[in-house]
Amino acid sequence: MKIDNILVISDKQDKQQKALAHGKLMAERYGAKLHVVAFSYEHLDSLSHSLSKAQIEQAKEQILLHHQQWLNKQVEQHELQDCSSTEVVWAKDLATWVINHCSSKSYSLIIKTGHRSEKAFYVPTDWHLMRNGLVPVMLVADKKWQKKRAIMVSLDMATKVRSKQTLNKKLVDAANTLSSATGMPVHYCFCLPLSPVLKDLGLVNKNAAIEKAKLKYLPLINKMLGEQEVSADHIHIKAGEASKVIPSVASKIAAELVIIGSVGRKGLKAKLMGNTAESILALLKTDVMVIQP
Repeated sequence: MKIDNILVISDKQDKQQKALAHGKLMAERYGAKLHVVAFSYEHLDSLSHSLSKAQIEQAKEQILLHHQQWLNKQVEQHELQDCSSTEVVWAKDLATWVINHCSSKSYSLIIKTGHRSEKAFYVPTDWHLMRNGLVPVMLVADKKWQKKRAIMVSLDMATKVRSKQTLNKKLVDAANTLSSATGMPVHYCFCLPLSPVLKDLGLVNKNAAIEKAKLKYLPLINKMLGEQEVSADHIHIKAGEASKVIPSVASKIAAELVIIGSVGRKGLKAKLMGNTAESILALLKTDVMVIQP
């Protein structure tokens, strides 16, 4: 994975400016260029009964100017003036603007502070960004990475779909890129789907299923990793619901970053059900990188 041009979404509500902090880290370690964007929007149309169009436009310009001054100050405080450009956008729909913007640019990564507490029927901005289909998205929870922590990759080794198999390799490549720069070790996790109903009825033996899965998938994982030297305790094959297993393993190994693949659904089905990526987000306390095929 090449990291050379990054879109950083600055959130004025985030006092720690975690996205900017991670952008600085990437700029220092990869020599990446940053485009830092912030968003403003106010319902000024409601003032049309008391203000002229010119006055409303002037109010909009003042809001944008104030926000631009704030953004410039943040960039200066992070000492990013020499490797970044800035932009304040007047837009209500952040995700749509970002997706349209990325379609005409060549970004290798989007960095944004993650928001994971929205209700099921509300499709949050993060959800839309994860499905952009163009650029990997990093949702950050902490300001700094610690070398004593780890990177975890969630793999789908059971898939027979070629695009998902290729996605597995993209996830591994991203982990290697970040590991080489941060010094954090990489762990690999594969979650074997196991019906809790069949397990409770005694029709499936969980331990036996895991052992069988190890015999089948460990050679495939090692083959995919190629010449990488990976200790056995850095490969985790578990059984159960991925949305529960992956956060559990991430917590156990003290993961700082979890890299997952997302093959997004669309429409009402996506709003009601989500996919593994969104389900995992609700429970993970780490930074997350989401990559699509």
